[in-house]
Amino acid sequence: MRDVGADARRPRCRFPCRTVGRAALCTAAVTVACAAALGCGRAGPPPPRPHPIIIVDVDTLRADHLGCYGYQRPTSPHIDAFAREAVFFGWAFSQAPNTPPSQTSILTGLYPSTHGMVFDEDRVPDEVVTLAEALAGHGFTTAGFHDGGYMREVFGIGQGFATYDNNHGQGLKAIGPKAESWLREHADENFLLLIHTYDAHTPYAPPPPFDTIFMDGVPAPTPGFEPTTKQMNEVRLSKFTNHPLTLPPNDVAYAMALYDGEIRYVDEWFGGFWKVVCDLGLDRRATVVFLSDHGEEFQEHGSVMHEKLYATVTHIPFMIRLPGGRLARRVDAVVESVDLMPTLLELAGAPLPAGIQGSSLVPFLTGRPAAGPHAAFSESPFFGRSRAVAFGDHHLLLNMKTGATELYDVRNDPLEQDDIAASKPPVLEIMAGLLHSWEEEVASSTVDRSGEPAPLDEETLEQLRQLGYVQ
Repeated sequence: MRDVGADARRPRCRFPCRTVGRAALCTAAVTVACAAALGCGRAGPPPPRPHPIIIVDVDTLRADHLGCYGYQRPTSPHIDAFAREAVFFGWAFSQAPNTPPSQTSILTGLYPSTHGMVFDEDRVPDEVVTLAEALAGHGFTTAGFHDGGYMREVFGIGQGFATYDNNHGQGLKAIGPKAESWLREHADENFLLLIHTYDAHTPYAPPPPFDTIFMDGVPAPTPGFEPTTKQMNEVRLSKFTNHPLTLPPNDVAYAMALYDGEIRYVDEWFGGFWKVVCDLGLDRRATVVFLSDHGEEFQEHGSVMHEKLYATVTHIPFMIRLPGGRLARRVDAVVESVDLMPTLLELAGAPLPAGIQGSSLVPFLTGRPAAGPHAAFSESPFFGRSRAVAFGDHHLLLNMKTGATELYDVRNDPLEQDDIAASKPPVLEIMAGLLHSWEEEVASSTVDRSGEPAPLDEETLEQLRQLGYVQ
């Protein structure tokens, strides 16, 4: 682990391409949001520092399946109410389409190519400073209650948590009571509390009554079909065979209704958890973050689950509620989950680790002018390696193996069904230039990963099989 040096106290962005100048915006008449669309609300100071921080991290939660992001089904009444009191980021993107790299980016402020936690054999290097380590070094009590899988301690993502409780895929029914008990015990302290759950992940099997709550009008599934991890994985992996499978529309609708039921179940838990937060007075003292590491695909681009960089997977819910719900606003600038760590460290008055790659979002939180429009970058090892950049209204996907590009007006075409690469060459050129500049910077910022990884025990392997990550 690197020491958090005093010379790194000021937030800084290592990537000049992250914040793009006005001249670049005017070039080729790119349609972007030149100013951060901050919505209503006056500028104000950040909260007192240090102060408690709570992160609720719902794995596999797709942004556009929440009411606050425009979804028509009532999947999220409690989350929607929270969003109205938060700084709500309408266009946040994850750094990867799957859990290991994405969750690690959230908790380290580094891109996957830098922290290196991408494949099953990878581990977070000891020299990487996590959010928990940085805050523990600043006097915070730290605790994480997680659902196992790739969040397990063996992968190194739990570095810095004094309490790091593995709930072995049991979800919020096990995690919730433990986290609430810990919160009551430590309510008067400055702390970091992380709550992570796979409750929105496959298998889509919410408990009653959430298994039927959205079934009205949904056609019956094909006999024998259930959206288990095994069956969904068979569809996902079949594209690599001579007999690719496609789910019929009735099975997609059935799977999606159950997925939405899982979200409503998480929302119901969140409503109860928020009452505990308020009863303890932490709604007035704590900064509370709600986000996901990635979303989920339902054949919008020929697959299921999560492995591609389309916005159905990389556009994530992301909201930060400051103490007292002050300065609540909507931010429509592009941001990314790698920005969370520097933001929270600045709010806590803690020094930044040297080399951190995210950018603090505190200007957005306090209503001060931001440095300029931001870009968000995602990467994936799948399909011959792929990269993506979101900037302004647009989202570019690049296949590193074939060189094929896709360009979408993601704000007006959020499901990305109309590839405009051929009709918008000037936009394509600028987006590709942003991606190229970012890749050059990341290539020079990797950390040492020469150590032997710890082997995975059978319990970890079995849970990864249940989640569809290991065959």
